[in-house]
Amino acid sequence: MKRISSPDNQVIKLARSLHHKKYRDQKQLFLVEGRRSVQEALASPKLVHMLFIQEDGAEEYADLQDIDCYILDEKMLKQISATETQQGMAAILRKPGWSLPVLLQTERFLVLLDRVADPGNLGSMIRSCWALGVDGLLLTAGCVDPYSPKVVRSTMGGILHLPVFEGIAEGDLDLLQAQGYQFIATGFENAQNYYDIDMNGAKLLILGSEADGINPALKSRCSQVSKIPINPKVDSLNVAAACAIITAEAWRQRHGRPIQI
Repeated sequence: MKRISSPDNQVIKLARSLHHKKYRDQKQLFLVEGRRSVQEALASPKLVHMLFIQEDGAEEYADLQDIDCYILDEKMLKQISATETQQGMAAILRKPGWSLPVLLQTERFLVLLDRVADPGNLGSMIRSCWALGVDGLLLTAGCVDPYSPKVVRSTMGGILHLPVFEGIAEGDLDLLQAQGYQFIATGFENAQNYYDIDMNGAKLLILGSEADGINPALKSRCSQVSKIPINPKVDSLNVAAACAIITAEAWRQRHGRPIQI
């Protein structure tokens, strides 16, 4: 392991640069912080580009092979941290290289998010989709960067396991429909209760932005609209909560008892 004590070190500058989307995109790298998230990353060592450890925890990782490890003091670890309180560990990871055409070789249950801008919501949805067996998460332009530090923290490791595809455009939607995917919107107009919709087979569930809902052009591609019955005194559910509720029903249908039609 190498020790770094200068904030001008190129490794430290690289880690700090990953607070910004421009450099994450350029380098195809992102930053994770905290013991739990880093340990989750170490279970997929090919993704780990660099590891940063405070000295009092370095001995535990002394035998790591093929990973550049650096010992930092608390002050230096704060230099690279994007959080107020860091937990003694951080790592620079390579972005996973998922392929949408490969994923679509088998019938899948996918979720598409249209212009979801809140990092906490996106992070929660990545975690929920991972937990509830969603096969892939698609993001239109205008969604928050899934590799931003706030989103990555909220996923609790989900960003490493759930295939996430950014910048979904018309051509990708055409591909899905050519592959026989049925698009299911979320909303209240001309909608069925979510538990009455068949979630088996090749399905794409679409959830819209917190402020504006689903883009009309995207909604026009949908053959069904799903709603969650709620207290009529409440205007709507948080998009992350809606995602968890509907994907839990999809998990039940696809791995348990299908609905009776």
